[in-house]
Amino acid sequence: MALETLQSLAVPAATAIAGGYILVLCVTRLRRVIVPQVKHRFSAAGGPQQFVLPAAGRYTICVVIPPLTFIAGTSHFSASFAITNRDTGAPCDYRSHGRALFQVRRSDMRGRRIIPLGSFNCDAPGRFEIVCRNPDVIRQNFELEISPHVSAIRLVALVLATIASSTVLIGGVVLSALRVTGAI
Repeated sequence: MALETLQSLAVPAATAIAGGYILVLCVTRLRRVIVPQVKHRFSAAGGPQQFVLPAAGRYTICVVIPPLTFIAGTSHFSASFAITNRDTGAPCDYRSHGRALFQVRRSDMRGRRIIPLGSFNCDAPGRFEIVCRNPDVIRQNFELEISPHVSAIRLVALVLATIASSTVLIGGVVLSALRVTGAI
């Protein structure tokens, strides 16, 4: 009888443990999306800015709107940037997103909204310089941020995996509790 009870508890307990493990992985990856490890933030009103990118890949230039800014306007979507690799002198291709729908918009715990303006590809790590060609279209109190690109499809898949793993965790815990109490 005791062996059967242990066997009947093994599946729900293993399910709960697997769901909890996957949930921890998903939350860790979501945290990296919300608060990226590599980000460079600077005033939009300033001149040329220099920054270092530690790895090759696609990066996004975002506008950071301060909290309690109810009417942000849309002129910042027309901002154009020139990005240059300071080590090689080669320019990076900047692609403006405009007001495209499927973009990952973020907000931080301080209430700042982070909206992507465009992206560029970094072929090799190194020192870079960014210049806004038309800084008058971005408000003086806004900031710019450079962070790794996150695709909307990856974010949706991550959110769905988080929901599924939390459901598996809760289901495993409930089934384990019901088996222990003898209700099932």
